Amino acid sequence: MRMKILLVAAMLAGMAPGAWAQPAGQTAAPGAAAAPDLSSYARLLEDAETKLRQAEQAASRAPVQHQGGAISGSRIELMQVMRSAQDSVQRVPTSFAGNEAYRNADRELRETLSGIVTAQRGGGEGSMQAAEKAVQIIAGLRQQVMQAAGGTGASAPAQPASGSGR
Repeated sequence: MRMKILLVAAMLAGMAPGAWAQPAGQTAAPGAAAAPDLSSYARLLEDAETKLRQAEQAASRAPVQHQGGAISGSRIELMQVMRSAQDSVQRVPTSFAGNEAYRNADRELRETLSGIVTAQRGGGEGSMQAAEKAVQIIAGLRQQVMQAAGGTGASAPAQPASGSGR
């Protein structure tokens, strides 16, 4: 566990605010294939949203840092799940990659994740609000994808996370 904390701390120390962004024109995360269709993509987003919400709730119940300034395990887990959620968002099918809803969500999510890195460097203030914003971005994108796929987007409504500090 100590090694994991040190690795994340090193990652945070060297990470520039825009470092989580994919290169321009790259949609799927390196090594990950794009979703084959909108329905599959909506399921990926739903799974990412669920995992992110669970990690957010776990992190909200844990301390931001342990003694000595090390980031708590639940905050590390939250950051890892957020990165994984970004990877899921970027597995957009090519048929939807040019869609304004996707482009806006991808940009907003990158900005939000960069804000989380900055917040963690500053002692964690604001990271839970940024996590909730990331959940909302993914939920909104999922609804747009469901509408584009011909669904209503209401099959799995986004529920507000408890303990988000609001």
